[in-house]
Amino acid sequence: MNRNLLKKKIAGEFSKIKSKRGVYAFISKQEDYAIANQEIMRFLTKNLRSSGIYVALSKSHCSVVKELEEQGINTKKIMFIDNNEEGNGCGAHNCIFLGTNKSLTALSLAMTETSKDKSMRFIFFDSITTLLIYNELNLAERFVHYFINKIKNLNALMIIISVDEEKTKKLIPILAQFCDGVVRL
Repeated sequence: MNRNLLKKKIAGEFSKIKSKRGVYAFISKQEDYAIANQEIMRFLTKNLRSSGIYVALSKSHCSVVKELEEQGINTKKIMFIDNNEEGNGCGAHNCIFLGTNKSLTALSLAMTETSKDKSMRFIFFDSITTLLIYNELNLAERFVHYFINKIKNLNALMIIISVDEEKTKKLIPILAQFCDGVVRL
């Protein structure tokens, strides 16, 4: 799908979310995944006009920031949780570096700590697909269920993105039970 059509579809789906709260899963085709991420982040940062959290599981913080800024998306109000890079990555001050997708416990603690900040009105979780590469389905399911319930209690908006592929076909129906909506792009 081209960028303009995807952008319109995403904006249309967000217009249906009246409360700007809840948990929504966006399922993207592999070929649209990068553009979908960028356009969702564009919408969140521009239309919600608030700070948020970007949980980077599939790419490093440095890569994500570069891609977003190349698209004119302001990353200054975004707190990143990078579950890829060790140490302090590219030296960013707006990032917690966890390192190489090792621990769901460390990820959970970082997400809990950053979501305590009341100015953080959204969480973008990129991507549920990556959880399944490093974790068994039942562990990923429990983690997602735990965090979805936590976010619902915070009255924030959480967007979980997933690539529509064989590995996620078992998790998507489970996600649908816990989420307020599932959007297929």
